[in-house]
Amino acid sequence: MPAPWRVLVHPRRGALPVLAALSLGAAGCGGAPRAGAGAPGSAAGDAASGRELPVEAIAAELEALSGAVLEGREATFRDILADAIAKDAYLCQPAPRRVFSGARGDVPEGERRIAGVMPHYGLFFGPMSYLVRRRGGAWEVDVRIAVDPPEGAGWLELPDCGLAARLGGAIACRGTPYARSGSTDACPGSGVFTARATPAAIRALLARWSDEAEGYWNRDARAFGLPVRYDFDFVLADEARGRALRVDLAVPLSPTCGRTPYFSAMRAGWSLPVLAHEVGHVLGLLDEYEALSGIVRCYPKTPFPGAEISRMGLSMKEETRLLPIHHYLVLRRFFCREPASINPYAGAIR
Repeated sequence: MPAPWRVLVHPRRGALPVLAALSLGAAGCGGAPRAGAGAPGSAAGDAASGRELPVEAIAAELEALSGAVLEGREATFRDILADAIAKDAYLCQPAPRRVFSGARGDVPEGERRIAGVMPHYGLFFGPMSYLVRRRGGAWEVDVRIAVDPPEGAGWLELPDCGLAARLGGAIACRGTPYARSGSTDACPGSGVFTARATPAAIRALLARWSDEAEGYWNRDARAFGLPVRYDFDFVLADEARGRALRVDLAVPLSPTCGRTPYFSAMRAGWSLPVLAHEVGHVLGLLDEYEALSGIVRCYPKTPFPGAEISRMGLSMKEETRLLPIHHYLVLRRFFCREPASINPYAGAIR
């Protein structure tokens, strides 16, 4: 069984490409350009090289499942679909079309551990890992994330008052919850929400995440009539090791909010909508906004045209959704052959 993922960087270049890009964005408030037509790693580039991308029929089915919500946005999400499949090491030939349309018994029952990486912005590979199960004519998707508590942290920054009941009111709580601030900043600072970083507070935070973050995924699957249920479990790393639990991602728990990669830390200050977006990356989904936008205030979060309705486009909004395309991209790997390697730098990291 693959080990839980930690930070993955280029064995020779390290994090330099990311740091250079961040420095450029901070200095000039510009962003990394999107891959152009025919660029390596783009859907157009892979199609030009002869790799089959049979996405048109799939896109049409997903649009039918999405209903009016995609009206006028079809081209954007067809591009997102083609690009995501082109970058995925899990290859299906032909692409599966029975993910949602198959009758009960038409899709074999069973389960698979999906593990690998997806390329983000052409700058770094981010890990994905989860368990997908087909049972009783429906889908189940499980993700377990283990965190190491922050050492020496006196306080936890929180995004709202949601832990007040769990902590018996032992929380400072004033202002507008981050998810309702109206800002496109994941950390808007619209209020002051803090609790002492006690073991009880950290357990309460993880319990809340486990109870509520998956709710965004299950809410949207139900809204589109999709037979899939998600279970997200956030646990302390020591407990996961002691109980020999399967872990999909092992990261530190940061006591603050911040715009940092999901595989560097889970942050106490992230709102539940942002957390649901970040778990989307663990499930192998890519961002649907301009690279590096939202990192600095003079370059606000800029979703692809049409992707402002998407959880992967504007993560911090409670009302954005996980669309049928997102559920399809998570589930399609169940049908694909195992990648030759889940790590593009296999053997190069010591």
